[in-house]
Amino acid sequence: MMRLIPAIVARAGRAADAMHMRLKKARPELFGSPIRQNMVQLYRHDADFDTIVSIPHHLSFLAPDTNIDIIYGIRVFDRNGKLVGSCEHKVKHFETLQEPLSKLLGREPDEHGMFVVTCHYNSPVGIDFLGMTSPQFMTIFLPRSEQAAPQITHSHKYMNHIPPLKSKFPRRSALLEGDANLVGVSYFLMNSSRVTTNVDLTLSGPAGSVMHSARLNPCGTARLNFDAVGEGPFELTCELDRVINHRKPIAFRRFSSGLITAAHS
Repeated sequence: MMRLIPAIVARAGRAADAMHMRLKKARPELFGSPIRQNMVQLYRHDADFDTIVSIPHHLSFLAPDTNIDIIYGIRVFDRNGKLVGSCEHKVKHFETLQEPLSKLLGREPDEHGMFVVTCHYNSPVGIDFLGMTSPQFMTIFLPRSEQAAPQITHSHKYMNHIPPLKSKFPRRSALLEGDANLVGVSYFLMNSSRVTTNVDLTLSGPAGSVMHSARLNPCGTARLNFDAVGEGPFELTCELDRVINHRKPIAFRRFSSGLITAAHS
């Protein structure tokens, strides 16, 4: 019975979210536009990468005949989950805002952490046919070195509305790592909830398995480095003690040439 409680709470949370969105769709002038808020993504601001946030005016593509301002809100947390700062920026019809996260924020963030994006529209007129929308942005990890290339990720996960209860969640990545020039992999993890989450990462290869553990504070992040050298293949297993929304570590692979590539694991 105890094992069923986290699943029941999660379903109740999804049902509450769905009801909230139905109210917004029915009466946007009263409850606001039906926007799925609080998209999360990793940032890096270290010796290898800076982070640029690219925000297009997505309603220009979805409803080009409208003329609606989108006000984006950004909250930035350090690796320990402490709020570094927040900001708002207006994006007008057919505009794109693309700047370093530090410039948008107006101060230097941590070496790595999580940022959360929301948006709202200055009018709901002419977009009711879209149904639910969400903040749209791309994250560009801009390398400091000329040997590396920009790495771009798209955000698709959100903050947990309801704190997830304890429930072991093991996940084996479908992506195998390995290359003749591979010298290591760094995995970045984000806690998209407001409760502490523990994680075990195990990387298995021809010579055996190595496990690293991390304790993720609410809204915190962690970096776990593995000495994965050569063609492997190397397989990642991630076990969380809570079913948070953002469960896939982001892998940054390092190669002997100086190249670094990134992808969700």
